[in-house]
Amino acid sequence: MKLLTKLPVCIRRLVALITLLTLIFNMSENIYAVRMKNSGMFDNTYETALPQTTVAKFVKEHFDAPLPAGKTEKKCIILGYDGARCDSVLNLKDLEDSAVNHIAAQGGLYMSYAGGPNKCLNLQATSTCPGWASVLTGVWATKHKVKSNGLPLSAKTRTVLTSLVENGKADSSAFFCSWSGHITGDNATYRFEAAYTAENNINVRWLTFSGDDAAQAALLQEAASPECADMIFCVYDKPDYAGHGFGFSNDVPEYVEAIILTDKDAFEVISAIENRDTYQSEDWLIILTSDHGGKGTGHGSQDVECRMTFLASSKEIIPAD
Repeated sequence: MKLLTKLPVCIRRLVALITLLTLIFNMSENIYAVRMKNSGMFDNTYETALPQTTVAKFVKEHFDAPLPAGKTEKKCIILGYDGARCDSVLNLKDLEDSAVNHIAAQGGLYMSYAGGPNKCLNLQATSTCPGWASVLTGVWATKHKVKSNGLPLSAKTRTVLTSLVENGKADSSAFFCSWSGHITGDNATYRFEAAYTAENNINVRWLTFSGDDAAQAALLQEAASPECADMIFCVYDKPDYAGHGFGFSNDVPEYVEAIILTDKDAFEVISAIENRDTYQSEDWLIILTSDHGGKGTGHGSQDVECRMTFLASSKEIIPAD
């Protein structure tokens, strides 16, 4: 304390400001954590939230595990709710025909987080490209190098869509999206990986559509097809667009509507999968998750509203010690 009083006034004021901001930040986190706990929807707590990198690791474990009795083929689908805050799923509680509720009942619903392992260092923006890159590779931006939007995935890091096919764990995979920043844009995240799979005849389809509705129509056909890919990823943009246009908040009707509509789309796809003629002989892992949250009409920061995401899985996830 005596040392602090000897510092210049400007430094003391800066220390006081940092202390105040830390208190406010922690208070916001505590309020958020209590609200999620009181919802009764999640199988973990804010303190035990899963890193979004858990998804790729869990998918790999699924394909590595022996087939259960009576099953002949491994399958997996990840449905991404772009820009869906963790607390956005509270809008789905008790709704019928809800993908999140349906899948959570089979396995579990978990709080997860984006933005890297250390929110203080802020080495990874809570944005679309870094978020999905971590979901699909199982590593943070320190390895996959997508620290913000507009950066390509490192050639040393592959998504599960490519690695599973390349390693012979899956016969084929497919990526469904509508935003050019994923595959087709000049600075698209997966542009180089898509070129790599094409050049090496790796059976990965990289598909970009005119919007969520077009992607949904194609995905429904894929899910119902006898030849559907073993590993599927689709990202829905409605929540992110609504958040940027009107606000990322459960108090914003447009955002809430986007969450509910996206969840209904996901439920349609899950229904198509469960109605497959071969479904009973297939070992499916179905995952629903988000890449980041949002605050106001933006995201990218380490605020709890941007950092906290959700993860629903048709198989229970047991966190590693």
